Amino acid sequence: MADYQFAVNKPDRVLINYNTVRSAELKAVYESLVSNRTVQSIVSDFAHEKEDNVRNCISFLHAIDLIERGGDDRVVSPLNRDMFPNLEFEARFLYHLRQQRFPKNHLTRIQNVALETADRSVTLDVLLPRVKGELDQYDFAWNETKLRMWRALSTQLGLVSETKTRGVILSPCRRLLYDLLELYEQQEDSTDLYSALTWIEENFFNVFETTTGSPRVHPAISDVLQNMESEDVLELRGMSDARDTVTLPESVHTQRSRSVNVYDLATLPDSPTYQYPLSQFEQVITQ
Repeated sequence: MADYQFAVNKPDRVLINYNTVRSAELKAVYESLVSNRTVQSIVSDFAHEKEDNVRNCISFLHAIDLIERGGDDRVVSPLNRDMFPNLEFEARFLYHLRQQRFPKNHLTRIQNVALETADRSVTLDVLLPRVKGELDQYDFAWNETKLRMWRALSTQLGLVSETKTRGVILSPCRRLLYDLLELYEQQEDSTDLYSALTWIEENFFNVFETTTGSPRVHPAISDVLQNMESEDVLELRGMSDARDTVTLPESVHTQRSRSVNVYDLATLPDSPTYQYPLSQFEQVITQ
């Protein structure tokens, strides 16, 4: 696999201050880059959008190494497209957020803090003081506006979901976990669940509640795995001769925790349940 490349001359703007960008626009702009293009041609393609917002999308994609900008800042080209070339935009976006170095790694760390509540959901008023306490090393002040930006971006990517009664549900969409488990199997020729989940945590987003002893999958992540299992899309097995096991906590499907080692994926269902959020709704943006 090719080495990850960091873009040059990246904008200094704090990522979480791009509060007008949305995943739908970012995806549309990124997927319009079949080859090198000028900034003006991209802006023209999305003429019904405010020009400043399109330029903000280009700037954000540049900031997380999804695109490179030429020396005169007029030409835009895709970057790191040979990293996991068949990976969907949503998972690729999360991968790029995970690769960012301090201080541009703050967006990916919010989910880490949210999962530390050990709950399946969290409201922003509960999350905010935790973020302020644990992520106080950044040169900006955390507030609810910033968390709303993270929530909107993460919801559209399928990392979390939102309800009126429970706030932010910390479970990713089924398609995201399916794609990453499938990619790990293809990359490593292995269906070892502990190794796959460790790889996901290192490269995309946190999945474990604890990693000492027998690693325990966070309930919000485990719920999705067990939902997929109940739908016969994923098989999870415990093998006595396996070296590493992970613990899945109790859920609506099981009344007690259990240890598993390996997984098998069935064919991806042709169902809205196994689509990314952006694919479930008609896009507002047209090119």
